[in-house]
Amino acid sequence: MLPSPQVCVSTLVTVSTMAVVDLYLLEQSMLGPRGSGRPAVWPCVAVALGDLCFLLALRFVSAGVVQEARSPRRGFANALWFLFLSLLQLKLFFVCQNYRQERRPPDPLARKTLTLLLSVCLPSLFLILTGADHMTPLRRKQEVRSRLLWVVVDLLDVLDLQAGLWEAQSSVGVPLWVDGIVFFYCYVLLLLLPCVSLTELGAAALPGLRSPRREAVYPWLSLITINIFTLALRGVGMLWYRDPRVSTVFLGKNLLALAVKLSSAWERHRQGGGRGQGAGGDVGAGSQSLGAAMEQGGEEQGQGRTSPVPPSSRYHSLSRAHSHGHSVSHGSLDPAETSLGPAYISHEL
Repeated sequence: MLPSPQVCVSTLVTVSTMAVVDLYLLEQSMLGPRGSGRPAVWPCVAVALGDLCFLLALRFVSAGVVQEARSPRRGFANALWFLFLSLLQLKLFFVCQNYRQERRPPDPLARKTLTLLLSVCLPSLFLILTGADHMTPLRRKQEVRSRLLWVVVDLLDVLDLQAGLWEAQSSVGVPLWVDGIVFFYCYVLLLLLPCVSLTELGAAALPGLRSPRREAVYPWLSLITINIFTLALRGVGMLWYRDPRVSTVFLGKNLLALAVKLSSAWERHRQGGGRGQGAGGDVGAGSQSLGAAMEQGGEEQGQGRTSPVPPSSRYHSLSRAHSHGHSVSHGSLDPAETSLGPAYISHEL
């Protein structure tokens, strides 16, 4: 049985990324300050064992990813992302340390090539694991893709912040503990944000699934961790340490995203308050009409006690009232259904 295209592409992305990072590690072990011109034994053994364990785990996790492609669950996709990113970040940590300790002239092309590889492979693997291509309604697929664009931009933002640790040509005056905090902060974001997005987007995989609608967590998490904290980290690095590695492009992107998200949250809050007041007015009007109807019924009952009505006329009047009420209810419900139906369907889609 041939594997699915999703398994083939995800395996190709993960294995090729690991292989390139392994080449960086072996090259640094050969040409480092203590290198002897040939690969050392222990780095080769450690790299081989790590890749072997990863391939064994990838064999079983990829099968679960294919089974979850058409379901709202994304447990195996989260497991694959966790395994891949944990091993990749461990190797990148040693790459950064070797670049910091080496004494030979730096090679900017090799460092920027590593950044380019990560900026292409990590978002590609995330888009593959979402399973957006398996969503049947076209409108739902387009909405999910527009939400995925924000996640990809956030991933590139975090990668740009982390890439400054190995792209630095020389010492920039930033303490070692600051670089360590930045590296592990980026590691946590790269591990957490895609998993949260995969979990939330998995609920939109089946169009017929009805689950309790909850507010999305990812926009608020992205607002706090990306648009505020990374903005603060870049601002401190640029103003306090005079760090030339700070990307002013992503600094402006975070400022614009912060303004857009806060304005949209404020508009949503105002709309929610207006809807609450409208619902209160409707309830008050409904209670007044109900009270008037009860008073009218009481008066009619009192008149019925004073003046006797024949049973036949009473039966005809009740049947006419029932038919009139039935027609009025249908007439009043049809416009509401025609006006609320498309809006509700579009909101669900």
